[in-house]
Amino acid sequence: MSNRIKIVVPDAGPINTLAAAGKLELLLAPSNTDVVMIESVVNEILVRAPELQAFFEQHAARIKRVATSVCVDDRDKAARGLPIGKGRGDLAIADFIMNFIDEAVGNAPALVIFEDKKLGRLRTLEQYSANTHFITTAAYLRKLEAEGIITSFDETWSEIVSKSHSSDPRLHREPNPQEIDAPAGSGSSVFRMRER
Repeated sequence: MSNRIKIVVPDAGPINTLAAAGKLELLLAPSNTDVVMIESVVNEILVRAPELQAFFEQHAARIKRVATSVCVDDRDKAARGLPIGKGRGDLAIADFIMNFIDEAVGNAPALVIFEDKKLGRLRTLEQYSANTHFITTAAYLRKLEAEGIITSFDETWSEIVSKSHSSDPRLHREPNPQEIDAPAGSGSSVFRMRER
């Protein structure tokens, strides 16, 4: 893996999943990657988990924050002391998909990491770039195992599940996650294809 690759994380889900188990550095494990995130999503993450600020600062050179129109509007409201309102992260995601994905990714291969339940919404990105490769957080970790970056997917996922335990079924991690791996329409692949 030598060329620069964009890893797009349009939602907080993969960050929350990896951070819960202290594995956030795995997002940047492939050395040839840069991460693209939406400013409003980063802000929402930091409100809930301010301890992650150090991670974002330490890796600022490799984490590009895209300020969509919604993000700029939120900044303006905050500067005037006005409430930003609920659901702004979701609006910023939609704004990113509709208006900013092409510029953020360019012609580089892009890996979009998402949580299983977000597949329907995020697959709309395919219409914008034939280089976009969609993959769930679990499938991304499986690729890291295949590349020798982590030693065991099963051990890593088990740790994520145990550290993410919650009595609320909406928050509890799935012990047997879907490993959705949908290569780019152009046929390009960020990682080697898994042998079946």
